[in-house]
Amino acid sequence: MIKLLHLVDNSLQSQTAAKCDLLIHIGIGKLQYAIIDKVRDELKALAEYELPEISNLADLMLAIERLPETKREFTYPFSKIRISFDSYKFTFIPEELYENENEQEYAKFFNPSATDLILTNRIRTSKIRNIFAIDANFNSALNHIFQKPRIYSQASSFIEGIKKTNPDRNGTCLFIDFHGDHIQIACLKKSELVLYNILECINADEFNYYLLNTIDSLDLDPAITKVMISGDVTSGNDEYYERIIKYFKVPMFADSRLIVNHPELFNNVSPHTYFSLISLDECE
Repeated sequence: MIKLLHLVDNSLQSQTAAKCDLLIHIGIGKLQYAIIDKVRDELKALAEYELPEISNLADLMLAIERLPETKREFTYPFSKIRISFDSYKFTFIPEELYENENEQEYAKFFNPSATDLILTNRIRTSKIRNIFAIDANFNSALNHIFQKPRIYSQASSFIEGIKKTNPDRNGTCLFIDFHGDHIQIACLKKSELVLYNILECINADEFNYYLLNTIDSLDLDPAITKVMISGDVTSGNDEYYERIIKYFKVPMFADSRLIVNHPELFNNVSPHTYFSLISLDECE
């Protein structure tokens, strides 16, 4: 494991953790976490680890169990623990149509495997249920390592985050979240969610294809559509950024400080980089 970032407020101790929430995102080869003081509404910790040579679920769970935080911060008695992970197996059902007893029927839309469990999140701000699959052993391991975690797919936190920070409530806004091997893309029109997807994407040419396809399928007008970007992207010599400005006006960077206050300790962290992780704070 390789520590990429580890910032922790010295005031965070076991005896103060009860007023804090722990947010964790488990991606492909990376783990990020944040700790939020819910009384002060401020960030207390932010960390990221690269988990190299992860080829299967057993390796992933072993890597997490070996993290120093597993024996230190992760054992604190937090108020809530929220964990998200990247899943391509999901579907959305409007709340007015959702019925608990039909979850297995909904799951047929994404063909879960025999070893999958079906979980459901409520995406409050969009009035939809996010039904998704998680490997049963993965779910069991997370519940063994962490104390009563609430588990989400990546879609729930990202959508809650963009709804919270939408810069144009009466217009059209395209949100793109970049990661090493995939992107999340969503669109709000007059604050209503009209698109969400997670797509494998390993280079700028693939991204260019997805971007043009989104413009065409949603009939977007690049002259009036705002673009918000987050994750692993910058404005300097970044191929993905250059593809965006070919078609749209200069994009804006998402700002996780609109979700939770960032004390001075975190001033050197770009507030768009961990936007999706910190958006977990908006999940129920």
